[in-house]
Amino acid sequence: MSHNRWAAKTVFVTGGLGFIGSHFVEELLAAGARVVCLYRTERADMLAQLPESPDLRLLQLDLTDGPEMRAACRYVTPRVDAIIHCAALDGNTEYKLKHSAEILDTNLRITSNVLNCAREFAVPEVALLSSAEVYQGETDALLHEEDDYRKHMRYTPNGYALSKTFGEVLADLHRVQFGMNIYVPRPTNVYGPRDNFDGGAGRVVPTMMSRIAAGQEVVIWGDGSQVRTFIHVQDLVRATLGMMAQTTHTTMNIGTSEPVSVLQLAKALFEVLGHPERIRLDLDRPTGASSRQLDVRRMTEVTGLSPRPLHVGLRETAEWFLSRRAVAV
Repeated sequence: MSHNRWAAKTVFVTGGLGFIGSHFVEELLAAGARVVCLYRTERADMLAQLPESPDLRLLQLDLTDGPEMRAACRYVTPRVDAIIHCAALDGNTEYKLKHSAEILDTNLRITSNVLNCAREFAVPEVALLSSAEVYQGETDALLHEEDDYRKHMRYTPNGYALSKTFGEVLADLHRVQFGMNIYVPRPTNVYGPRDNFDGGAGRVVPTMMSRIAAGQEVVIWGDGSQVRTFIHVQDLVRATLGMMAQTTHTTMNIGTSEPVSVLQLAKALFEVLGHPERIRLDLDRPTGASSRQLDVRRMTEVTGLSPRPLHVGLRETAEWFLSRRAVAV
């Protein structure tokens, strides 16, 4: 990533104390940007991991409140050069199904507020973090950015997937009606340091890792044959910023060409943590799509990024997790 591009620019990062947002904050500060970190809930653990910098400003606000967001754009800084929108309600499959209405309502409202503020205050560029979950349906083929997943849209009770789909629709319509410069990165499953390792509604990698470290069994929904790909959070950040630097494409799949079944993932995590395997398959639970693999040639050609192999990223994540766990004990 070219550091000169961001030097002295003011960037708002929504969800800046979250898993993904905090990595954007860190990378942008390293690139010389002035960063306004917008967050809803103060997290002392996350604050302690961000670099101390005179170019970092922390701002607590409710992104579902339009006037509050507009006030931030109007009064906090003389100008806003870019918004990186990471804030969203998210979680594992069970959480998404149980909280679909809340997730859809919240995520759409904050996305709408971000876009409205970007338009009102003439923000030159916006990145809306989307998701590979916009590709609903069953297919073993690689999923390309130009696949029109909305032409024959399939209903899903997953409010998170719906929020990302309609967030992209909002982005498209704002581009057409208002001529806005909006980038939409579509990452596959994201993992890495600073994720939620407390269990509960967390993503699959930290949830499995936490259970393994605690000496518990890992329960996999279905037979574990469902195939996914994973991207390290730092690689996601660098690919997104590289996409914005090149300006050639407004939509980009971000992931790897390294498919792995959920069962293989669990086995890999037992190995990196040095614990004997304890895996139970729950064949009565829903599994989601049998396969979801992205065509990532655009990402490679545009950004030149070579994401780290999964075994390297998992080992780095395990080392971070174990070091934080040791400090907590």
